Amino acid sequence: MIGQVFKILSFVYYVKDGESGRTFECRGRGKIKRDGEILVGDYVEYAASTSGIGTIEKILPRKNELVRPYVANVDVTVIVIAPVPKPDYYLVDKIIINCYKDNIEPVLCVNKSDLISDVELKRLTNGYGIINGFSVSAYTGEGLNELKEYMSGKLVCLAGQSAVGKTSLLNALTGRNVETGSISRRIERGKNTTRHTEIYDLDANTEIIDTCGFSLLEIDMKPSELKLYYPEFTRFNDDCKFSSCVHINEPYCAVKRAVDNGEIDKNRYGRYIELYNEIKTLGSKRYE
Repeated sequence: MIGQVFKILSFVYYVKDGESGRTFECRGRGKIKRDGEILVGDYVEYAASTSGIGTIEKILPRKNELVRPYVANVDVTVIVIAPVPKPDYYLVDKIIINCYKDNIEPVLCVNKSDLISDVELKRLTNGYGIINGFSVSAYTGEGLNELKEYMSGKLVCLAGQSAVGKTSLLNALTGRNVETGSISRRIERGKNTTRHTEIYDLDANTEIIDTCGFSLLEIDMKPSELKLYYPEFTRFNDDCKFSSCVHINEPYCAVKRAVDNGEIDKNRYGRYIELYNEIKTLGSKRYE
């Protein structure tokens, strides 16, 4: 039988059957556990058991997979930010890059919009006109219908740092009552109440993955490849003097000129340089 892994707890894989919709508890066969990790979102061949725990026999080919959060076969990643805690744009940029790398559509979603003005909202999303964006409030319900409509028929992953309201947003979208946390007033750091990754049904055709909040994410690529995952650079690439230009130290760089002219967001470009140097320092040895 074929089903989808929708939750993993203590090496028990909860599989929803593709035809009946019934759920089964399974364990991975030895070879599967040796050859590769089973992820939430995986489609698998499994043998059910009416008297106990079934067995996952085979992991079907994935169209993509993410690391932190560890999920597979995602259509859209909704990157949630909020006025509080202060957005970690460096993390946002990393998530966007990993989405492009794995052919997943990134979407920026500002939660807690009831707490800010339109001017503050524009400031929070400055530099991200390159991707689709939504402004919502899990508390008042503002913007949720538009977000639901956009998500229809897709497997959607909620991602972002802790305490931005991912679980509150999940509750508001699905009508569930999953535990949420609070924010420390002293340090504005959220408590991570999501302790595992799980798929929830929004409707018959739409699924949402709630994930643990996180603050660290590595990018595995050559430094020279990073520029390929910045769509705002694309229309300027051919105007650079050197075809190998990485838009940092080279002369006659059209991207740097666009930054100076305000055509590319200066802060996002600054984080691009930081990411480039991080990859060059920590990751380039893999390709030597």
